[in-house]
Amino acid sequence: LGIDYGFFNNRLSGSIEFYYKKTTDLLNQITQPAFTNFANTIVANVGSMENKGVEFTVNITPIKTRNLTCDISFNATYNKNKITKLTINNDPNYINQIAGIGGNGGIIANAVGYERGTFYVFKQIYDKTTGKPIENLYEDENRDGIINTSDLILFKSSIPKWFFGFNSNINYKEWSLAFTFRANLGNYVYNNVATNGAISKFLFSSFLANQSSDVLNTGFQGVGNYYQSNYYVQNASFLKLDNINIGYNVGEISKNVNLRLNASAQNVFTI
Repeated sequence: LGIDYGFFNNRLSGSIEFYYKKTTDLLNQITQPAFTNFANTIVANVGSMENKGVEFTVNITPIKTRNLTCDISFNATYNKNKITKLTINNDPNYINQIAGIGGNGGIIANAVGYERGTFYVFKQIYDKTTGKPIENLYEDENRDGIINTSDLILFKSSIPKWFFGFNSNINYKEWSLAFTFRANLGNYVYNNVATNGAISKFLFSSFLANQSSDVLNTGFQGVGNYYQSNYYVQNASFLKLDNINIGYNVGEISKNVNLRLNASAQNVFTI
């Protein structure tokens, strides 16, 4: 559902769109009853999820004269993702761990009612005096006195909540300037560089080794299951200047020959 708008001879224009998208028959590996198939698991079209949100775009021409024009475009999208089904028969306790990330794998999981790409981790406990994480000490979620996989929690998501884009074109006589910004907000990342390179015992193991500066924040010695601490799930929101271009139109330098000079840069900076 959307609306396009334009005002002041389209010097101000854009659109607002609301959307809802349901995806079904997604592939997932599920268990099978014994002796009913060649293996106890099969890959089947059983999954479903939904995305809903709003997109907003605005285009502005604030300056338009004989020698100077300026065009600005901005867009923003808010998206909410939710998994609605993962098995043939709904199982509220089913969690599909995805291996291949983290020191022992399975750091990301999919579960009904959560966003895809949710992290599956222990809740880290911190020193109240120093604010630093206490190595190998996590929240006992089920209060059974034992820290094991039953205490893992679904925490944050790798998917951004907000997407932003901003670009502008400015022309002054023979000069031109164009640039594009991009930003994501609300997305998180698992810092596997820190888990492998910010452990004190590795610093002088056999020779002076490269280390992540995060070792100064934790002081971890590498004892126990520190890989699955939610300490390593870190904010990955960013603002990036994707590209910038500056041009100058020299004009006709000889009969039927025109010259234009350009300088451009890609991946200029990331905050």
